[in-house]
Amino acid sequence: MPTKIARLLAVLLAFMLVAAACGGDDDDGDGDGDDASGETETDGDGSGEAEEIDYEAIGLWDDGPCDESLEPLHVGMMTAFETPVLSLEDQAFALEAAATAFNERGGANGACIEVTTCDDQATLDQAVSCVRDIDEAGVHATINDQGSIGQAEVSQAMADAGIPRIASNVTQDDWDDENAYPLDASGTGVTFLMPQALLDQGITQQGLIRVDLAEFSVFVDLLGGLYPEVDIVADIPVPAGTTDYSQFILGAEDRGAEGVSLPLGEQEAVQVINAAQQLGTDLPIGSSLGSFSHSSVAGFGDFADQMIFVWSFAPATFDIPVYDALRADLAASGEDSLQPENLKASPMRSWIGLYATLEMIRDQNVTEFTRENMTAMLRAAEDVPMLDMFGGADWTPDRNSEGLWSRAGIDTWSTYRWDPAASFNGESGNFVRDGEISFDAVLCGSPFGPPEPC
Repeated sequence: MPTKIARLLAVLLAFMLVAAACGGDDDDGDGDGDDASGETETDGDGSGEAEEIDYEAIGLWDDGPCDESLEPLHVGMMTAFETPVLSLEDQAFALEAAATAFNERGGANGACIEVTTCDDQATLDQAVSCVRDIDEAGVHATINDQGSIGQAEVSQAMADAGIPRIASNVTQDDWDDENAYPLDASGTGVTFLMPQALLDQGITQQGLIRVDLAEFSVFVDLLGGLYPEVDIVADIPVPAGTTDYSQFILGAEDRGAEGVSLPLGEQEAVQVINAAQQLGTDLPIGSSLGSFSHSSVAGFGDFADQMIFVWSFAPATFDIPVYDALRADLAASGEDSLQPENLKASPMRSWIGLYATLEMIRDQNVTEFTRENMTAMLRAAEDVPMLDMFGGADWTPDRNSEGLWSRAGIDTWSTYRWDPAASFNGESGNFVRDGEISFDAVLCGSPFGPPEPC
């Protein structure tokens, strides 16, 4: 592998950890949200408890409580629950809450769903130990596992145990793992797409306010190859311990940037937004829905209008019928991070991944749950209905793309804007879908994607 690509892969691993950290911190905000094109009213109290949901009408089912006498479907998940830099336990809470809710509506073809989660503590030894624990527990498949270290070892150990990884968050260590069935290109994918979000707004003179890694210059070079129309005029690192965040906005403006992207962790990203707001800049800012919930964006007031968000599936407060169930199921846990206004992307993936698994089980009438049967089901599945969560795209789990990034999941990503005229639960302000991005098209012609012509 060329040295330049190897250096870039090391940078992308750091980005994956940043993206993971973005998606897991709890929010205590008090905002609400949900909209695709205008006004949306759901639960008046903002609790997420939907009234009289017609599950069949929204693409789900309600067959009554699961049958505890049947052999259960056993799913698992491993990630870093709580470390100084990562806080992803909400993914485990969400998977447990989703299983509880789906069990009340028929489980997996009548069988109950059991959940085993494991904290990898962001250490290699514990990550490998988690695989052993999941294996010994008899887990048939993992859902939304998100490794923070030792992903190559974890990926190999899961494959050796025959445990398929559904809706997994892949990194450069397992982009080609055919035992992984990601919904999308995961946390690293969004870093490739932020410049496209700005370009779709006609912004060609762009800046990056980003993590402070010397190797990032390789990534800037790659962006130049992916986006020949874009001129990265400002490449600005944010050093650890920074207290004056206004300097980064001022630096981008001084260098002629017409808009900036924020490949940053949540804490730094929020500080940059606060500084931009205080300065009164008119720079559009591209970011990730893995970093910002409805309540945090609502807190930015009018400045939120300048933000452009990128993600593969719609935010939790969006006006999609199936999200009535997602919000109610997760809110019922009582966890603050799983309330609709505080939901970020990473815990949502647990519910979405479990839904897709159960949909495949129903469609293929799987009644005997083994790792082999689950793998066969995933390989046979095509066009699993994703109920408009991915902008109308459906999911073929065993999809392979050309290039290094062969397991990139659904190709369709979307951009979102904040619209103060939209609403959720009667409160003003919400996300609206603004555009669509093809992940394969962005990577076309690069070492990571398909060769030209695409």
